[in-house]
Amino acid sequence: GDRKGRKGSKAKKPQVSFPWRSGSKFQICLARIQPNAGLVVSRHYMKFGFEGRQYKDNAANPGMASGRYSFGKNWTQANALRADAVSGNEIATFLLGYPTSAWVDRNIDPTFLHRYYALFFNDDWKVTSRLTLNVGLRWDYEAPNYERYNRMVRGIDWNAASPIADKVRGLTLKGAVLFAGVGGQPRHVFDPDKNNFQPRIGAAYRFGDRLVVRGGYGLYFLGQNENGSTLGFSRTTSAVVSTDGGLTPAVTLTNPFANLPGGRLLDPIGSSQGAASFLGEGVPGQYFDRPLPFSHQYSFDIQRELPRNVLLELGYAGNASRKLPLGVSLNVIPASELGRRTPAGSIDTTYYTERVPNPMAGLIPSNPTLNAATIPRQNLLVPFPQYSSVSLSNVPIGKMRYHGFQAKVTKRLSHGLSFLASYGIMKNLEKVSLLNGQDFVLASPEQSKLEKRSAGTVEIPQKFTIVGIYELPFGRGRRFGGNWPRSLDYLLGGWQVNWDITYQSGWVVDYPNARQVRAGSAKLSDPHPGRWFDTSLWDDPATGRRVSPQEPYTLRDFPTRFSDVRVPGYQNWDASVSKYFRIQEQMRLQFRFEMINAFNHPWFSNIAS
Repeated sequence: GDRKGRKGSKAKKPQVSFPWRSGSKFQICLARIQPNAGLVVSRHYMKFGFEGRQYKDNAANPGMASGRYSFGKNWTQANALRADAVSGNEIATFLLGYPTSAWVDRNIDPTFLHRYYALFFNDDWKVTSRLTLNVGLRWDYEAPNYERYNRMVRGIDWNAASPIADKVRGLTLKGAVLFAGVGGQPRHVFDPDKNNFQPRIGAAYRFGDRLVVRGGYGLYFLGQNENGSTLGFSRTTSAVVSTDGGLTPAVTLTNPFANLPGGRLLDPIGSSQGAASFLGEGVPGQYFDRPLPFSHQYSFDIQRELPRNVLLELGYAGNASRKLPLGVSLNVIPASELGRRTPAGSIDTTYYTERVPNPMAGLIPSNPTLNAATIPRQNLLVPFPQYSSVSLSNVPIGKMRYHGFQAKVTKRLSHGLSFLASYGIMKNLEKVSLLNGQDFVLASPEQSKLEKRSAGTVEIPQKFTIVGIYELPFGRGRRFGGNWPRSLDYLLGGWQVNWDITYQSGWVVDYPNARQVRAGSAKLSDPHPGRWFDTSLWDDPATGRRVSPQEPYTLRDFPTRFSDVRVPGYQNWDASVSKYFRIQEQMRLQFRFEMINAFNHPWFSNIAS
């Protein structure tokens, strides 16, 4: 129900684990009205209608009410700031009692309201007995969500002076938190977007009685149903596990929150502190002028009927998606400040972690690192140093493009045989991530540099499948054995065979955490599990040794995924043999022998390292 406050949250046992998993429970109340009508005028069949929906999302989300504590290799590896393959152990970190991270949730049960409206018109026009045209127009409006009691952070005013700016010397502090329905702010998480008109057009032409050609285009807007953060109303207390930039641990499991005021969990404060909320904490921002993502979809196919009840289809399909939402982290060290080196040529880690006088000392009591008299220099280099982290969600700059060719052969059931075989070739590329946080341009997000790469597990260059059924031609009523005695037919007649066969290419694998020393493709002609790509490209010719991982405080200038190194393809045969035995007129018994992955083909879907 719509109940205000922190009701319904049940305590959970504290979690101590290495992978992360959590969940929420939702109760959705839906009201809908959807009148539609059809009208036939001469050769036109017109459909039009309206749809209105209202969702109430009542989220029961206790979160990690008793705490979540994780332990990584960082406190036991040779260099806490730089991982390597041979040092560090998560269990050893746990036994020492030094958490890598820790937090406790104190959550409300929010009630978000979502409204959606749509109008559509479609006309199927049979121009001639051979040509049919289809034209349509749809309008969608997804009203931005709001919380029933305004318990929601709307975002951040990036250009407003921070409430503590006039007390700080040497830094120009920007950023003020905005709450829904407070200080003249709208209740909604986003600005309304009401211009989502979507044209569609298609055509089909029949040549003779056995050949049809079709084509079409449509513009489709994709819904999001995004909510604002309940930070402040729900509050996560994160432990400050290090006060020197991650070089040494600062707390133990005795009290992971010892560095917070009073050594206790933070109390939810709602919007009581206004623009000064969450100083020293991580703050979420939303991209207010967010249009809905949309997709241009187009296709062309030929359908030909062949003898023996066989249908052949050849087609092309394309999809260009735009304005896909991205999440970015803004509190990153500017590119101009990265890459500082010592006279010996190594990264000057000391420069970034050195403690310097803190101009914000005494102004941020919730974070001992940002409140201390001295502070690691790297904390003062970020754009919003008064916050521990700053994120921006739903930035509409992502793109994805798909091209695919499909061939399909369908055999309708005749003479006991029916099957469907398909073969596809496709290419799917995406631009939905940044190589470095520094590549994002807050003042003009469209100018941000995104990485162009394979779309990962949804980009499969080739795929062949065939499924079918064959009724063996033995037994009464079939080609052979039509006069068999009942006892023989009972044992040998009426059997059928089924199969489902798939062959497909693998998807690309992740690129290593270092740049190649030598240019060229890492794809091998005969890869094997012990050496799946050409690792010699990462061997330094000067030393003959493997290059080191990317150095800290540097920009990544190599991809995150290979373009041509892929996991092994998928091969699978499923088959079965079955027969029905009639017990009586209304009762049958089926015998079925199934083989799943009949030839025991292993499938390695990723590489370990």
